[in-house]
Amino acid sequence: MLPHLTNTAGLWALLGIPLILAIHFLQHRTRVRLTATMFLLESLAPEAATGRNWDRLRSSRALWLQLLAVLLLAWVLAAPCWVRQDAEQTVVFIMDDSANMYPFREEAVQAVAEDMENIGKQGIPTTWVLMGSRPARLPFYRGNNRNAALQSLSRWMPDAATHDLSESLRTAASMAGAGGLTRLVTCTPERVPAGQPARGVGKPLDNAGFAGITRMEGPGEPRWRIAVKNNSAAPVQKSVSIRAGDVAQEQSLTLHPGAVAEFEYTLPPGCGTAVLRLAPDAFPLDDVLPLVRPTPKPVAVEMQVPEKTADVFRKIYSGLPGFSSSPSTDSTAALRILVEDKADAHRPHGAAIILGRLAEKSSGIRTVTAERHPLTDGLNWSGLLVPGTGSMAPGENATMLLWRENTPLAWLEEGALFLNWSWEDSNADRLPATVLMVRRFMEAVQARVPGVTTGNLPGGTRLRLPGGSRIIHTAPDGERKEASFSGRLPEEPGFIDITGTPAETTPLFHGAVWFSDARMGDFSHCSTFDSGLQDLKQETRRHLAPDPLAPLWLALAGLALMASWIPSTPNTLRRP
Repeated sequence: MLPHLTNTAGLWALLGIPLILAIHFLQHRTRVRLTATMFLLESLAPEAATGRNWDRLRSSRALWLQLLAVLLLAWVLAAPCWVRQDAEQTVVFIMDDSANMYPFREEAVQAVAEDMENIGKQGIPTTWVLMGSRPARLPFYRGNNRNAALQSLSRWMPDAATHDLSESLRTAASMAGAGGLTRLVTCTPERVPAGQPARGVGKPLDNAGFAGITRMEGPGEPRWRIAVKNNSAAPVQKSVSIRAGDVAQEQSLTLHPGAVAEFEYTLPPGCGTAVLRLAPDAFPLDDVLPLVRPTPKPVAVEMQVPEKTADVFRKIYSGLPGFSSSPSTDSTAALRILVEDKADAHRPHGAAIILGRLAEKSSGIRTVTAERHPLTDGLNWSGLLVPGTGSMAPGENATMLLWRENTPLAWLEEGALFLNWSWEDSNADRLPATVLMVRRFMEAVQARVPGVTTGNLPGGTRLRLPGGSRIIHTAPDGERKEASFSGRLPEEPGFIDITGTPAETTPLFHGAVWFSDARMGDFSHCSTFDSGLQDLKQETRRHLAPDPLAPLWLALAGLALMASWIPSTPNTLRRP
């Protein structure tokens, strides 16, 4: 392995080589004559005027010793260092998994290859780590083979929605250690934290794609309002081709710069799926929109509450597909709504909403506070007015939702939602927070009802399904992928079937996934840049050791100079 010259300015000492050669070229030449007559010596004495100033280079001991001395001095002044035997470093590349990196995959791989080559030139044994920016994911590669590391990027598929890169960057810094390097490969400088070495491989692109769907309520066939956004700087004319079974149709949209256009689509009778396509462009993920006929799981609701309260709950679940009223004697109802007035009364098995009765009135307005929970997150409870609390009390395993000062007001326990106040004597039916909490609970009950869940969901949606479930992703072009379900739907558009085990044929979920993050379709901020690697020379010096023979080379250079100054023994002239 070649040494590292840590002081290349010392190589200026090599200019002594042409200087020494010039001196030896310019020596005066003395003519030699053989004679037996001594009186002729005076006339044959050498004269500078008759000698040649520029002579051919003649080999001599002084010449070679002086050249050797210059070479040794230049070597020592250049401060050569050798890689230590225990030297090693870890270099981690973080590949941005954001979907707008999809058009720049080849450029990103080329950038990694160039950085690997530059780092490899330092001669330090390196462990290469290639990982994505999504958290809780195993690296694509970890090892010492540069070619294998680059080949592993064939598994890299940037299709994620907007996500935070900070966790993956912290993980990369931990893997690299104090003496390692990290390098973020992305397409926009806005994602690069301060001080993070990064490489940008993007450029502005024109793109228009599907931006979202909204299910329109009403009788008849399923109907959606579909949005298309133009992320280009100029107006574009986009054609939308629609195929549902054997039915094919096409329509044209005029999209202004940065604007969103909407159109309505109704699934034809008898068709279970449809695929909508835009004219292809540089970003294919938002050019396809698959749809399935939604079939909600039926939820029968049994109510044992006063008629006025029952009307309120009917209005709440009337907007939820699949919900219907059930007779009060129906034992198969999936959800029961009833009133309870005793703390130790019998609680029904299964899902239920249990309302309290007013036990004692209290004067004044009392503050209502909420715990962090999916049923209460993002809701404003400051307007909830209750005249007092009921007599129910939470059990040891209850999950608290609401408090009225220090008194429990709402909680979850054994699959039931307890509302510990008199519903009729409060303003709960007029407060959006209360209505939304009840609606969320009803949706959670429907999700737990046995049967096949169907629907059109945005990519990345979380589903609570049994462990060990298998997901089958069928792309609109027919390509089929099967894998273990991680709890989150993929971002790539397609049709989804999730089964409990590979042997089961009846799916737990059947639906379609569409790419939901319209921000990823905007390439106006993408650019090519290079913030530079961390100080590569300084990092390399951490793994180097100085030449241990430097004092010896200095001593040899001094000896060579002194030996070159010792005069040579004159040649003895042979007698004729």
